[in-house]
Amino acid sequence: MTTPIGIVSDEISRDFAEALRIGLSLGIRRYEIRNLAAGRAPMCGDAAMLEVERLARDAGVEITALSPGLFKLTDYEPVFRREMSEIYPRAAEWAHRWNLPGLIVFGFHKPNATESNFYRADPPPHIADWIAEAGDRAASDGLTLMIEPEPICYCDTATTTASLIAGRKGLAINYDPGNVAWLTGCDPLDDFDAAEDYIANVHIKDLKRVVDGVPEWVPPGEGIIDFDAHLQKLSAYCGPISLEPHGADLAACVRALRSIYENHTPERHRSDRSIYRI
Repeated sequence: MTTPIGIVSDEISRDFAEALRIGLSLGIRRYEIRNLAAGRAPMCGDAAMLEVERLARDAGVEITALSPGLFKLTDYEPVFRREMSEIYPRAAEWAHRWNLPGLIVFGFHKPNATESNFYRADPPPHIADWIAEAGDRAASDGLTLMIEPEPICYCDTATTTASLIAGRKGLAINYDPGNVAWLTGCDPLDDFDAAEDYIANVHIKDLKRVVDGVPEWVPPGEGIIDFDAHLQKLSAYCGPISLEPHGADLAACVRALRSIYENHTPERHRSDRSIYRI
C-alpha cells in the first residue's frame, strides 16, 4: 500500500513542475502550495497559480493546502488591516477554487523576534482580538484558518494557540511539533493534548540540535521527536500529513515517514477535499 504522504512543494523546488517531477519519483501525490518561482502564493499572480492548477491536474495529484504567509511578520495593526484587505481575499478565492477547507496562517509576530533570536511572551490582548476577527471573517467565507505554531510568533506552541482559538469560529491548528521542538529544545509530545480538538493539518520535520541559533533538521526518527508517539496520538486524525524537510535529505525523509506512518493505519489518513473534487 502506498502511504499518502504529502509535502510542502517548495521544500523540493519553487519551480512547481520540478517539484512534481522529483516528488512523483518518490511516490508523493499530495502537495501544499506556499512559495513558487514567481513569489509567494497567491500574490505571485494568477498566471503562476493557474499553471500550478494545470500541472497538478495533468499529473493527477492533490493540492491539500495553501499557505499565503498571513500574519507571520504582522506586528502592527496597519499591517494586519492590509493583509486582511489585500492578501486574505485573494487567498480565500483560490482556496475556494481549489476546494480547500481553508488556509495555513501564522499567529502574529513577536516584536524583534528572528529565527535565531526568539523568545517566549504572553500574547497581548490585541492579538486575541485580531485572531478572533480573522477567524470570523474566514468562517463567514466558509473557510478555516489553520494556525501554524512558529517560534517568532505569539502562537508559538499548540497549547498557546489552542488557548487563543478556543470557542472561536473559523480557527484551527496546523500541528507542527518540529517548530515547537525548535522553540523549546525538547520533544513537545505534551503539547498534543491541548491541540487535539483543533488539528486540521499536520507538518512533519525532525530536529537534531540547534547550533549558534541554527536548527539542524533531520529525517523523522533521527532527531529528538518521537514520531511513533505523535502519530499514535494522531490515530483518529484523518486529514493531510505533509513533510517539511527544511533541507534534510528528501528521499530519507520519505522513507522514514513511510516506515513510521505504516505502523499507524495509513489508510485512515485521507484528505476529503482536493482540487479534483470541485
